[in-house]
Amino acid sequence: MLLPQLFALLRTGDTKGMAWPLWVVFIGTTIGWISHGITVGQVFIVLSNCVSFVATVVSLIYLKKDKKLPHWWMVLPGVAFGVLLVWLDRGVGSAAFGATVVTPIAIAKLHQGVEIMRDRQVSGVSVGSWVIQLTNELVWLTWALLTIEPGTIISAVVTGTCNAFVLTWLLLRRHGVGPLFPSSLVI
Repeated sequence: MLLPQLFALLRTGDTKGMAWPLWVVFIGTTIGWISHGITVGQVFIVLSNCVSFVATVVSLIYLKKDKKLPHWWMVLPGVAFGVLLVWLDRGVGSAAFGATVVTPIAIAKLHQGVEIMRDRQVSGVSVGSWVIQLTNELVWLTWALLTIEPGTIISAVVTGTCNAFVLTWLLLRRHGVGPLFPSSLVI
């Protein structure tokens, strides 16, 4: 869930440590998941991803305001990815959807983890958001295993692992571990 990050942004306006590619990917994945929820007839998938979509748009607005998102047109690949996900889910099936939806989100989350490792400050990244995201993936994995829904199983396993990586680094940084290969030192 992206709500803790949204609330932190609304409260502080601080985007330090936030990586814009992750939020562009979230545009596409939330479009895909909304459609997937409709396809499998699960209202809670649709509703939770509608909320996530709104949180993502607000986050992108803050990133644009802080000049971290260079141009609005950079969001278009996220929208195109969402359209691809809808087509895959409806045309090929749930496993193809799950394998595809998770690939860029895993890359983007790992990018976020690297940003957390390298940035001098990570005060703009919400620990609560990452705890909830990890917990959320465990809940989705449990549901998917019980209902034998392959797309969600694939997505939850990979995304949960990435969330654990990001959360681990975020907690290390918040508890005094300095930046690893700070971005200002990289050529």
